[in-house]
Amino acid sequence: VQSLDARRFPNFRNASLAVLTDRTVQRVLRTILGEPPKMVQSMYFEGNPATWTHQDTYYLDAELLGVMVGSWFAMEDIAPGAGRFFIYPGSHRIEIAKNGGGIDVAFNHDRYKALVIDLIREHRLECRAPALRRGDVLFWSSKTMHGSLDTTQPRVSRSSFTGHYIPDSSRFMQFQSRIRGLSLRRVAGMRVHSPK
Repeated sequence: VQSLDARRFPNFRNASLAVLTDRTVQRVLRTILGEPPKMVQSMYFEGNPATWTHQDTYYLDAELLGVMVGSWFAMEDIAPGAGRFFIYPGSHRIEIAKNGGGIDVAFNHDRYKALVIDLIREHRLECRAPALRRGDVLFWSSKTMHGSLDTTQPRVSRSSFTGHYIPDSSRFMQFQSRIRGLSLRRVAGMRVHSPK
C-alpha cells in the first residue's frame, strides 16, 4: 500500500500506513527484532485469493534469514468462512532447503510447494486459523509456514493487511540470494520501502 499513487488514493494510502506504522506496532516489532523496524512490503486484502502454505523467507527476508517478521492485521471481525489466515506453530524451527537448485522459484517452484506439504506431514504440524477480530494483529517469523484458507462464505469480506518488517540495520534479501536496495522514506518515524 505504500506505493499507491498518493494523488489517486490519498485517504486509503494514509489510513493504511497509519495502521502498518502505528506506534504500538513499532514497539512490538522493536521488542521482537531488538531494534527499530523498517517495513519492506505490505498488502491489502478485501476478498480472499486463498494463499497456499509457504514461508516468507523463500521470497523475501532480512539479510540474516529468519529475522524478518510478518504481520497480519484484521480490519474487521474475520468470519470463519472468509478465508482466515493460518499458521503452523513451531514450523519456523524446521530446517528447509533454500531457494535454488532443485527448488528454485523460477524453475522448480512446484517442488518447493510439495516439500512444504511433506514437511507438515513428516513433523505432524497442526494448522491453526485463529479467530481474529477487528484490531487484532498476528506476528510470525519469516520461516513460519502459513497461508490463508479457502473461502467457504463468498459473500463476506476479509478486510486485512499484511506487513513485512526487518531490523532497521539489516539489508533486504530477495529469493535468499539477492541483496536488494530499498527506496526508504519515513512514515510515523519508521523507515518504509516504497519501491514504485
